[in-house]
Amino acid sequence: MLSPRETRLLESLRLNPSRAFRGATKGERVSKRKGISIEFADFRNYSDGDDLRHLDWNVLARLETPVLRTYQDEEDLILYLVVDNSASMKFGEPEKAEVAAKVGAALGTIALIGGDAVRLVNGSHSAPPQQPLRGRSNARNLFSRLEMLEAGEKSVSQAIQSLLKGSVKNGLVILVSDGLDEALPQAIRALGGRGFEVWMAHVLDDGEIDPDLEGDLRLIDSENDQIAEITVNRDTLLAYKTNLQTHIEAIRQSVQRTGGKYTLVQTSESLEHTISRRMKPERWFA
Repeated sequence: MLSPRETRLLESLRLNPSRAFRGATKGERVSKRKGISIEFADFRNYSDGDDLRHLDWNVLARLETPVLRTYQDEEDLILYLVVDNSASMKFGEPEKAEVAAKVGAALGTIALIGGDAVRLVNGSHSAPPQQPLRGRSNARNLFSRLEMLEAGEKSVSQAIQSLLKGSVKNGLVILVSDGLDEALPQAIRALGGRGFEVWMAHVLDDGEIDPDLEGDLRLIDSENDQIAEITVNRDTLLAYKTNLQTHIEAIRQSVQRTGGKYTLVQTSESLEHTISRRMKPERWFA
């Protein structure tokens, strides 16, 4: 699912949530819990954004290499990776679903390499999150799960509502979706209200952002089969672009209210461009 070049690009990256969460097991992120014993566990290389209080200054002085001391009370971050596979994701060349799976694979791999737990959620079903995966050795298992995601009839907002009804720990939710769901901003705000931090990789085809259409057309909604007959002219296109920008801004603001991050992903762009030119400047990674 990822080329060797793309995998190398991810090696040094680490997800950068705005706050700490209680994890499910020990990991590499310092717990915010107080009053528990702290036992030394291991050393690991220092990464930008790590807590300087755990830097081993003796090793730094002797070897001039920044090394971090890790402790048994450190916890992993739980990442709920929600990948949309609804009917509208079948649009475009390449299909939005294909791009979403690749972006999901990349973000999940970064989490696994960083010692975080990844729970995959089908964004077009109401099924509960899949069992967590941990460790870089499970990257192939994650790819297999992404490839086996079945197309469903639920919207992303309905999948989120199902997630909220379950007994799940708070954590980071990353939505990889075209966001063609009027109820999505409200669902994101509901996640924020329950203490989740939400990031959004908003996957849109170039033809959706700047449609090259003209004349009398009969449009069929791929999600509900509703038919609309319209005449496309300059005013129609202007109204469409205004409505799309309004919807994008509503999603962006909802995400930011949870402390999260938003990035627009165009299907014509490479994964390397998305990671390096869009997500890195938005501080998705430490």
